[in-house]
Amino acid sequence: MKKTIGLVLLLSVVLACTGAIAKEQRLYGTSALMAIVERESGSVAVIDSISHELIGKVEGLGDLKHASIVFSRDARFAYVIGRDGTLSKVDLLSLTLAAQAKAGAHSIGIAISRDNRYLMVCNYSPGGVVIFDSKDLKAIKEIPALLKDGKTLSRTVGPLDTPDNLMIFGLMEGNSVWVVDMKKEGFPVIRKFENVGDTPYDQLITPDGRYYLVGLQKSGWMGLLDTWRLDKMQRIDVRQRRIGVGEKEEVPIYHIPHLESWAITSGLAFVPAFGEKRVIVYSLKDWSIVKSIPISGTGLFVVARPGGREVWVDNVGAPGSKEERLVEIIDVDGLYVKKTIDVGTGAIDPQFTPKGEAVYISVRDENKVAVYDTDSCKLIKEIPLNKPSGIFSSDRASKFGL
Repeated sequence: MKKTIGLVLLLSVVLACTGAIAKEQRLYGTSALMAIVERESGSVAVIDSISHELIGKVEGLGDLKHASIVFSRDARFAYVIGRDGTLSKVDLLSLTLAAQAKAGAHSIGIAISRDNRYLMVCNYSPGGVVIFDSKDLKAIKEIPALLKDGKTLSRTVGPLDTPDNLMIFGLMEGNSVWVVDMKKEGFPVIRKFENVGDTPYDQLITPDGRYYLVGLQKSGWMGLLDTWRLDKMQRIDVRQRRIGVGEKEEVPIYHIPHLESWAITSGLAFVPAFGEKRVIVYSLKDWSIVKSIPISGTGLFVVARPGGREVWVDNVGAPGSKEERLVEIIDVDGLYVKKTIDVGTGAIDPQFTPKGEAVYISVRDENKVAVYDTDSCKLIKEIPLNKPSGIFSSDRASKFGL
C-alpha cells in the first residue's frame, strides 16, 4: 500500500513538472509570422503577428544591409540572402540556423522554385546566378551572365518564380532579361530578351503569375512580358512628363523604388514614379495610365492592403526630412490620398498581416517597428529592434514572385 502511494505521489510530481514546462514553452504555427531584418546586427527577428509579440531572433546571418527573404512552401524555413553572399536557412520553429552557404562575394535577390526544391541567388559579384538545393544549400549550378563579348560578367538582379516553374532575372550591364526552365535537367536558359532598356534593377510578377515587369534605372519605361507567351518585351511608360498632366517635378533619387511590392488590386497597378513625387496608376487590361496621384515624397514601397480597398505608400526624402516620417493611404475606389500617418523618422516598408487587420512598418532611425490597426490607423504597439529594415510575412510562402 505504501509503495502504491509512493508511486502515485511520484507520478503526480512528474506530471506537475511536465505541466510547468509545457506552460513555459511557447507553441506557435508559422503561417502568421513576421521575419524582420535587423540590418546592422546581421540578425532576423521573428514576431507572432497575431499577438504582436517577439518570439526570438536568429543571429550570424552575415551582412544584411540589403537582405532578402523567401519562405519554404510550408513556411517552416526562411531563406535569407545577405549582401555579402551569405545564404542562410533559418528554422522558424526552433529559431536556429539549419544550414548556411556562400553564394558569392556580393549578392542581391533570392527566389524559390515552384516545386520548393531549388533556390536561385543573383550576384553583383562575381556576376551571374547560382542555383542551390533548398534542403542542404548545396550549390548545384552556376549560370554565368556573360555579355556579348563572351568574357565580361554582368551583375544580375531579381530573380523571381512563375507558375510554369520558370525563373526570370535581369542583367544590369547586359540590358537584358533571361528565362531559366527549372523543370528541365541542367536548368537551361530558354529565352534571352536583349535591349530591354538601360540598366535593369528590379522585377515583379502579377499575383496570378502571368505578367512580369522589369524596372530600368536609366530608361523612361518598364519592360512588360507575358509569361504565357514569352514572345516580346513591351514598353510601359513611367515618366510623368509623357502622360499629359504637365511637367514632372524632378527630385533626387535617395532610394530606388522596390518593384516586388508594387500594389496590384481591382484591375489596377499602383507604381511609384521614378524620381517623382507621385504614384502612377495603370489599367491591367492594356497597361494604359489611369491616373497620377501626388504623394509627399518619392515612393519606395507601394503595398495593397489585403482586400484591395487601400494602398499604403512610404515616402523617401532627404535624410531626416519630414517626408521620411510619412506613410500615406490611397483610396483605391477614389484614387486619392485619404490619410497620412506620421510614423517616425525613417519609416519604410509597410507590410500587412495575412488578412490585413494590422500593418508593420520599420522605423529604422528610431530602432523600432511600429504596428498599426488598419481600420482606425491607431498605433497598437512599438517593438524595439536594431535598425530594422525589410519586413517579410510568412504568408509569402504561397505567393509567386515573393
